[in-house]
Amino acid sequence: MRILQLIVMILFLTACGTVEHNVRVTDEQAFRPETKILVAEVSNKTGETFDIDVEQMLREAMIKELTRENLLGKAGDPGLISMNVNIIEYRKGDAFKRWLWPGYGSTVLVVEATLLDAEGNVDATAKANRSVDAGGGYTVGAWKKIFENVSADLVSDLKANISGTTVK
Repeated sequence: MRILQLIVMILFLTACGTVEHNVRVTDEQAFRPETKILVAEVSNKTGETFDIDVEQMLREAMIKELTRENLLGKAGDPGLISMNVNIIEYRKGDAFKRWLWPGYGSTVLVVEATLLDAEGNVDATAKANRSVDAGGGYTVGAWKKIFENVSADLVSDLKANISGTTVK
């Protein structure tokens, strides 16, 4: 009986999911140590409407992460790159369903970003994908936290390219 309780507790407190992210740089000259990034547009391309403002949540998470990494730019900054981010897929999910049956009730966020120079030329494209597919109590609120996680993935990849350490 004790072993069964332990197994249930472990399943309740752990989370499993996927994490994928990458950047494809088309103009290496655009990424210099002084490069700053302006979040220009954030769009919901899922074709769905949600009970939360997914665009605003992603915008705020991106700005917070860029600020934390000292990469947030504003109009007029030298080396400014504009970033447009599209939400390709979002599923809010449900922690209780994930706990009952892994994969059922998954929280998913897939975004694609395009980074443009001042003339509108594409300097880089980036994609990030995260999901929370299993877990219980620990995953409550994943529908909100996933925006922060995806933003951190994108910004860390971009920072690596800006500092000259290309992400594989």
